[in-house]
Amino acid sequence: MNALCEEGNIFGMFEVLCKMEERAVEPTNVTYTNQNVGLTKVAYTTLIKAHCAKGDVHKVDMLFHQMVQKGFEISVRDYCAVINRLCKKNLTTKVKVFLRMMLSDGISLDQEISSVLLNAFHQVGDLNSKFELLA
Repeated sequence: MNALCEEGNIFGMFEVLCKMEERAVEPTNVTYTNQNVGLTKVAYTTLIKAHCAKGDVHKVDMLFHQMVQKGFEISVRDYCAVINRLCKKNLTTKVKVFLRMMLSDGISLDQEISSVLLNAFHQVGDLNSKFELLA
């Protein structure tokens, strides 16, 4: 991981970290060496955005849940960023999962995210979801 960081390959470092976590290998201080590299909320959201752009919903799920498990506070901005990017990829099934999570966390829809959702549901012809959102 140190070598990847020294090369400036932060994305590669996060990929290694994700593979370690998938295999239940816990990183230690030795893993990071003396770089004191830690996963910040910004790092998680950056990776989530990148995987949304690639359409890799498995990694989006994994990273988002890791962020929650590690105690980071998830804001309306975090949810909206994920939902917006998933909508751009027409991944409305996964959008609905994040929308339910957001609402169950007590976060209300604002006008901007409502518009994004309505457009996404319209584009894929999901009129039921569109009407549910309007109700």
